Amino acid sequence: MYSSRLNLENYSIPLEEINLATENFSQQKCIGGGGFGYVYRGQLSNRWQNRLVAIKRLARDSYQGEREFRNEVEKISGFHHENIISFVGYCDEENEMIIVNEYATNGSLDHHLQDQNKMRCITWTQRLNICIGAATGINYLHSGLGEHDRVIHRDVKSANILLDHNWDVKICDFGLSKSGPRNQPNTKLYTQVAGTQYYLDPTYDESGILSKESDIYSFGVVMFEMLGGMLVYRIRNIGDDMSQSLINLVRRYYENEADMLIDHDIKYQIDRSSFDTFKQIAYQCLSFDPMERPAMVEVIEKLEDALDIQLQGDFAELIQFLMKDFRFCHGIRVAAFTMYKCLLYWKCFEHERTTVFDQVIQIFRSATEDEENNEQMAYWLSFACTLLFLIEKSLERGDPTHGRMTTESSFSVSSFDFADAHAEATVKLVQQVQAKYPALLFRQLLKALVEKTYRIIRDNFKEELRSVVDLCIKAPPTFLITSDESFQEDSEFNHWQGIVDLLNILCSTIKEHFVPPTIVQMLFAQIFSYINVELFNSLLIRQESSSFRSVEYLKAGIGKLEQWCCEATEYAELVWDELKHIRQAIEFLVRNDKCDVSNDDIIYITNGLYPPAAICF
Repeated sequence: MYSSRLNLENYSIPLEEINLATENFSQQKCIGGGGFGYVYRGQLSNRWQNRLVAIKRLARDSYQGEREFRNEVEKISGFHHENIISFVGYCDEENEMIIVNEYATNGSLDHHLQDQNKMRCITWTQRLNICIGAATGINYLHSGLGEHDRVIHRDVKSANILLDHNWDVKICDFGLSKSGPRNQPNTKLYTQVAGTQYYLDPTYDESGILSKESDIYSFGVVMFEMLGGMLVYRIRNIGDDMSQSLINLVRRYYENEADMLIDHDIKYQIDRSSFDTFKQIAYQCLSFDPMERPAMVEVIEKLEDALDIQLQGDFAELIQFLMKDFRFCHGIRVAAFTMYKCLLYWKCFEHERTTVFDQVIQIFRSATEDEENNEQMAYWLSFACTLLFLIEKSLERGDPTHGRMTTESSFSVSSFDFADAHAEATVKLVQQVQAKYPALLFRQLLKALVEKTYRIIRDNFKEELRSVVDLCIKAPPTFLITSDESFQEDSEFNHWQGIVDLLNILCSTIKEHFVPPTIVQMLFAQIFSYINVELFNSLLIRQESSSFRSVEYLKAGIGKLEQWCCEATEYAELVWDELKHIRQAIEFLVRNDKCDVSNDDIIYITNGLYPPAAICF
């Protein structure tokens, strides 16, 4: 029993529960081990939400003991950071000392570093993201625990860097950690030397003086492990020299032949400037003089610079690919899906700063400069809608602007209907992420571009319709009313057919580019509303429009639009309803063709009232 036990009472897990989860610590459940003992994979019961956990059991012959156990439980229970392993509970019964943490699906980083086949699957971009996550977790320990507190991990190494199912970093194992005051410029602790050989700060090893710079040295070793794709204690031969360990190779080849340190599996992925930025900050971390080592904040900044440089090159290659014939495949929006997958893979949504989003926006704006090209505008509307839909589905629900448009548009991105060929692919692809500010800003800019592109397409079409609709008001001289109340006219005067042709062209363009049905419905509803307003106003303003022949011509023309609506079954009911007022006005005028009908009469009847003229029938 120890002093913090009462505060941790809610975290206590009975040994019986642990035994059930590990099947009495069976070998089949064991997933690793170290100087402290073994780690087991298990699933807790309903009382602990059936959580999948990693159960660390302190071995009785371990060099770590009760003091380290208590130290870790007390510390980790107070940590709350996305890059620190989540504490689930502990067990201290029957001489067992057990710590239960969340389970990291992809295991420890050293597990990948010791397997060349696994390591070659981790790209340079992904390695940079892992380094940034680890550096962010360490920085939290050094400076994020309050005004006066600091924790020095004292055993930073690849074995203590875990990777979850999204390859996000979780720092673990705080048994050797030490706390110290943060309010002193150079916090130093005189303590017995502890840590892991090869990762151990040589200055700390010689003097016994522990500082946060000791963690920074250890992290520098991890960074070169990631660059070289090998564990620090493994021996490698470079050129004709004798085989040496990684840090010896770093000291020897850094100045003039640093390229020789790069893992062969990623050598052709790395942008030169990204590599130079990375190696410089990593080598600074290994300085023998602790005062020359950078603070972890600076390490993070330089790593983000290296990542940003790398992503710019990756993004350029992606755009070259997407600008070819890879836009759609069997109804699936390949280009938008590929862009989304790359943003996820690069972890752009989780970065505090990145230029990738700016580049996406710039590509979109450049591609839509020709506003009169509805073909081009329709493609980019489809692209932006799909990308925005995927982003909306990925963001966690905590953001207050989630799912709402930010300008005057009447539609919501979250309501887009994508029940088509790629619906199943969407479900499999979307991942939940906790977006940082650049991603949230990108989402807002993308929403604005969707709205702008939509308005351009709509207004372009209205402009095309304007002159044709104007000609549909007055019946041409060749217009004849047939016995079946249809009409005939020369092609020269076939203005209603012109409207139908324009509608068919727009419909075809929209469908060819797989614009979401929700937007298509709204687009045609607004277009038919425009036709309704133009025709209705002409009846009120132009006296000749109310003549018997012109009204019959309007009625027959509306019949053509009704036929078009019936053929466009997916939005027929919605768009046909938009012509309600002009249909009512025409019907009223046809039934009262011998009466003197005023503008007020037309307005009354289209609003469901009965004007005086209605008495004629």
